[in-house]
Amino acid sequence: MSTGAVIAIVVAVLVVIAVVVVWSMYGGTPGTGRLKHRFGPEYDRVLARHEGDTKATDKELADRVKRYGDLDRRPLSEADRAQYAQRWQAVQAQFVEDPAGALGAADRLVGQVAANRGFPEAGSPEHFDALSVHHGTRLQGYRRAHALAEHASAGGEGATEDLRQSLIGARELFDELTGADGGTSAVARPAQVPDAPEPTAEPREPAATAGPARTAESAEPVEPAAGDDDVREADRGHHTLGGRFAALTGSTRKSDDPGRGEA
Repeated sequence: MSTGAVIAIVVAVLVVIAVVVVWSMYGGTPGTGRLKHRFGPEYDRVLARHEGDTKATDKELADRVKRYGDLDRRPLSEADRAQYAQRWQAVQAQFVEDPAGALGAADRLVGQVAANRGFPEAGSPEHFDALSVHHGTRLQGYRRAHALAEHASAGGEGATEDLRQSLIGARELFDELTGADGGTSAVARPAQVPDAPEPTAEPREPAATAGPARTAESAEPVEPAAGDDDVREADRGHHTLGGRFAALTGSTRKSDDPGRGEA
């Protein structure tokens, strides 16, 4: 066999291997790499539940893809998106006074949106499995919110910060579910979830405006008093001008020469 034929066979084998690897990751029966990419944190969660058994993990998640991969996801109307956005803003406003109640309302709202999109109802055992196939990277926050909401409804207590972080996580899935194509939300995102009531601003006195000095007894402006130096300067100017006028005319005014009688 010639060297060229050997090289051609080796190249053909390498091409076949590459095709098999790509097919196992992105087509046909899902492989570990493709499942990790699709499920994100959900893959790690299932792997931990199977105590690190990748084969069992891959089998469970591959079965989910077979069952729910072709799920008919119904689109939302613009009216539905606007309504859901208003309801979420009300949830965030409720959080200030009632964090646990707000988280429960958020949990129910996400479940309703998912059902409207065509996913199994929130009370169904298939609810989270079906969501994980299409929203695996955003599901973790909703899982946590759901668990804390159930804990609170049973009379349990949770730290306010944990409730707030769970509400933010649930919002991530809410955004995807209410998006125009099941991805990024088309509705404007309101402000972040508050963790405390906004402080009430203290009234401020109006700023003083520049103006004339005012006395304690009256608000009338007081003219600045002329100093002694100013008075002496004014008198000196007056007498100097009067003397010059008398020298030029050869006469004096009565007021300037009190010893002179009338002509």
